Amino acid sequence: MAKPAKSETVPKAMQEKFDSITAITNEFAQQHLNEDYATLIRQAAAALCRKRPSPLASGRAKSWACGITHAIGMVNFLYDPSQDPHISASDLYAAFGVGASTGQGKSKQVRDTLKTHQMDSNWSIPAMIDKNPLVWMVQTSSGMIIDARSAPPEVQMRMAEAGLIPYAPGAATASGQDSSQGAKSSRQEAAKPAGRRDSDAPPRSPDALYVLDASIIDGPLTEAFLEENPQITRTVEIKGSQNLKALHQILFKAFDREEEHLHEFQVGGRGPRDPNARRYGISASFDGDLDGDVETTTLNSLNLAVGEVFGYWFDFGDDWWHMIEVKEIQPKAGKGRFPKVTRRVGASPPQYAEF
Repeated sequence: MAKPAKSETVPKAMQEKFDSITAITNEFAQQHLNEDYATLIRQAAAALCRKRPSPLASGRAKSWACGITHAIGMVNFLYDPSQDPHISASDLYAAFGVGASTGQGKSKQVRDTLKTHQMDSNWSIPAMIDKNPLVWMVQTSSGMIIDARSAPPEVQMRMAEAGLIPYAPGAATASGQDSSQGAKSSRQEAAKPAGRRDSDAPPRSPDALYVLDASIIDGPLTEAFLEENPQITRTVEIKGSQNLKALHQILFKAFDREEEHLHEFQVGGRGPRDPNARRYGISASFDGDLDGDVETTTLNSLNLAVGEVFGYWFDFGDDWWHMIEVKEIQPKAGKGRFPKVTRRVGASPPQYAEF
């Protein structure tokens, strides 16, 4: 399905409010961010203006300017010092002259209204789109999931025209255009094959070792926690003969959770929340609408490939969403007990946050 086109068109009744807000955000972006952020923030403001009723109809322009900027910043990990540009949430509030509680409240209202979340490709700056593997996973007519960046340029063009990918990264190279313009260079660097196995490849050994990065991309996280922990990732190692229940259990441990809940893995789609993905959960808790049970589905049986991503949904009430990326698949695991956690980035959020 093609993504809706973003624009800066607003109803006449909201034009003055839009102009007031974007005058503030444009100045902020010029001082602290860049033109990609400025454009995306204006488009988000316009989308909010077009809502019926528009939440921007009441409230101060600078409060909304702060909230919209903060919301777009959350999607793009703006508060992570490793990103360029970056700024702390407290400095952002101060720059707009808005209190933290007001900025957080407006930001949440914006994110709820636009139904956006971290790594949401609809509201990502170009540089973040290039880094987001979810954007490039496309299902072929045969049902195979491929990384679109590995497809021939003419196929990429058709995918882009259909709205399956944001642009055709291989088109500029094929036509001999200068790849130094704008973000093209980084996009072309990102155009790497997905590494999916051929369907006729021999089965993997039961001792094959999968190295997975699991990142929390959405859930009941407070603004203060996100400011301190812009990235929450755990690297786990698991053998091919082990099942998805074992993967769930090591993730439960990796994120220091205390109470069990229903959970589900989405595999073979474009990542978390993809309705076309295969779903694996606890069969006894569902009405037969799953593709497999976590207790009987092994890692090897999923036919995963290096670079592939899939989703993990924990607690169907609080909705903790994770993206899992296959970083390595080694022919044979070493000695020791598996699965296990080998790396932690960011603190573990409380399972039940107090807002």
